[in-house]
Amino acid sequence: MSAPGSLEPELRRELAALRQRDHLVLGVGNDLRGDDGFGPELARQLAARGGRALDAGTAPESMTGPLRRAAPALLLIADAAELGAPPGTLRLLDPAELAPGATGTHDPSLRLLLTFLAAELSFEVRLLAVQPAHRDLGAAMSAPVAAALAAAVDALAP
Repeated sequence: MSAPGSLEPELRRELAALRQRDHLVLGVGNDLRGDDGFGPELARQLAARGGRALDAGTAPESMTGPLRRAAPALLLIADAAELGAPPGTLRLLDPAELAPGATGTHDPSLRLLLTFLAAELSFEVRLLAVQPAHRDLGAAMSAPVAAALAAAVDALAP
């Protein structure tokens, strides 16, 4: 296992390959709930560095218009999700890899959302998920998730 704030070698390779493709990062989550702010903060930091990224907040299903206009070959959704792993763990997943009841921190379920977006928008959809330590209202992002965020920005920024 890699040290906090670093990426597993396989994930680093996958993100480097993804970065070379026509992609857009869609950050999903709630900044007011600690680690649930991972997705939106990743999108904001990537956009500030010149990357193609949108902050969907807690309503990613409302982003189909902007996503259609952007028309990336690959949509990478970044979100906090229960992975059954230590806090700060990052995983790159296909929609089919999510358990049927897999949940992020919003409705609809992550699997349903990813399946809908892939079908509705006709491009490949992947999920960059981080295991949260907490999602308490008003809490700051935990140290493990903040480290994972920094590593993801470094891996995905242009």
